[in-house]
Amino acid sequence: MKKPSKADLLIYKALNKALVQDMLRIYLDTSKLNRPTSPVYNPWENLLPLLIPLLVGLVLIITVGAFFGLAFIVGMVLIYTYYIKRILDRRLLERTKNYIAESFGQCQNLWEYGGIVLATATNKKIGCISPAGDWKEFIVQNFADLMVDKKETTEETENDQSSTGN
Repeated sequence: MKKPSKADLLIYKALNKALVQDMLRIYLDTSKLNRPTSPVYNPWENLLPLLIPLLVGLVLIITVGAFFGLAFIVGMVLIYTYYIKRILDRRLLERTKNYIAESFGQCQNLWEYGGIVLATATNKKIGCISPAGDWKEFIVQNFADLMVDKKETTEETENDQSSTGN
């Protein structure tokens, strides 16, 4: 991957600032991101919540009886579907946000992989879908004010004042 330009890094910093300030929302296509080829995939999160209840249910079938074991398995499938799946989706979202925030290269890699939608917090209809959309253009159009680095602007104004003799 080529080295990002200074403009790309400013856009990336604005993306991170918008995420931290909760001005930008990330929506996921979990069916795309929650698979082995994805950079944010965690196999244990997908395997253990299903494997453990299944094994406990099989032990219950053998020791207590088929009815109790099958009832346990059915109950755990319902709990997984309505409760655990939501928790896993939130964890995938957090893992995705952390992956994006680590580096520009990882952000670009995940964007090219797909399964992400960026949207403004104020209007969810304004968004950008990966990999077809251009996330850099979306950030520039909607969060240009976050691209200004306050440290750089104060240095520039100080330099301008010193060069004019004030």
